[in-house]
Amino acid sequence: MNNFWTLAGFEFKKIFRRKTFPAAILICLGIMAAAVFSSLSGGSFHHSVGRDISKYEAMKLDKEVILTNRGYITPQLISRAILSNREMISNKDNYFVNEYGSHLKEDAYIRYILPYEPVVELINKVYAEDLDCLAMDALSLEYMGEDKAVDRLGPETAEDFDSALKSFARAMALREEGLSQAEVEKNLELIDSIETPLYNDYFGGYEAYIMSSKSLALTVLFLILLLLSPVFSNEYEEKTDQVILCTKNGKGSLCRAKLFVSLVVSLLSAVLVMGLSWLALLLLYGFEGGKVNIQVVNPGCSYPLTLLEACCIHFISVVFASVLFGAFIAFMSARVKRSTAPVVVMGTLLTIIPMFIWIPLKSSGFMYELLKFFPVNSVTFDFDRSFVEIFGMLFTPYKFIWTLSAILIIVFSLLAVRSFKRHQPG
Repeated sequence: MNNFWTLAGFEFKKIFRRKTFPAAILICLGIMAAAVFSSLSGGSFHHSVGRDISKYEAMKLDKEVILTNRGYITPQLISRAILSNREMISNKDNYFVNEYGSHLKEDAYIRYILPYEPVVELINKVYAEDLDCLAMDALSLEYMGEDKAVDRLGPETAEDFDSALKSFARAMALREEGLSQAEVEKNLELIDSIETPLYNDYFGGYEAYIMSSKSLALTVLFLILLLLSPVFSNEYEEKTDQVILCTKNGKGSLCRAKLFVSLVVSLLSAVLVMGLSWLALLLLYGFEGGKVNIQVVNPGCSYPLTLLEACCIHFISVVFASVLFGAFIAFMSARVKRSTAPVVVMGTLLTIIPMFIWIPLKSSGFMYELLKFFPVNSVTFDFDRSFVEIFGMLFTPYKFIWTLSAILIIVFSLLAVRSFKRHQPG
């Protein structure tokens, strides 16, 4: 055992001493910083319009207004939101006209809409007359139409809002193409278990994490690729593999040490990049919002989860995908004949290509589901309505991916050991 830890420590030192290590870390930190601060600098905060204040100050003022109505979305809150909107549109002084049409003044928005903003957006989605005007963006559901439901509804609508919400979610599930009858029934079962009234709060930090999650997860994968590509192939390039393999412990301890280091580096890369970025975003925007129901941002979602639960599920998915990717890169590094370059090329292609061929293949159920297991797709922040069906039983997609990822990690680890032991110099 002491020999194993000595070898593992030596492998860690080799990674840390490579010239690519500081460059990879600096690039990674730069992307993390850019993701955090671009979410603020690129944000549309209503208090920033026409005011000489920073985006951070504007965000804090927006947040302060939204927090005035934190809590459960009760019929009384919905009624107040509708009446506030009605008062706003009844006064022409709240609008200005230019060559592009009539536009709401920002001060009027802050007074009448901003205190109820999540509620108003939710009303517009739930009561949308044309469901084709709804578009998915990460986890959120956006209404793209010009006709806003809140403008035509009366306060009496509030009394049946909870049932209307679930009816909307059912309609979204029933119109989803490619679902089996069992999947439809499973979605309807989940929708029935959503607890109402929904809870609302300011969720800027969670929203920023969701929107940045894909780029951060990709950063993790490329960091793993740069750090682990030489883990076995470096021995081939330096022609030390044959010497190592003929030593007493070469075939056992060294392989285990290299795999252990590969999996630990992959795990730490995911935990640190995603965890530190998430923490930074929450420190920037505030820790509020964890109890908010997913349905507040996407009323068509079937899963009865909060934003905190959804983000934790995504975080775990990134960890599994990263460790699986690390095991695959270790296998590729052990499999090549001589150079590390093919590992980098293969890892890059494996990361990039599935991003572009995944969605177009949605009509092909099998290929669409298969591509979900590629690390770059399994880290996508999405709770879609499809399930994995095996022998007539339905499994939640993310749990199934976790299980399969754990199995594949073991498989690629064993293949890496086998490839390294059988390697012959080219």
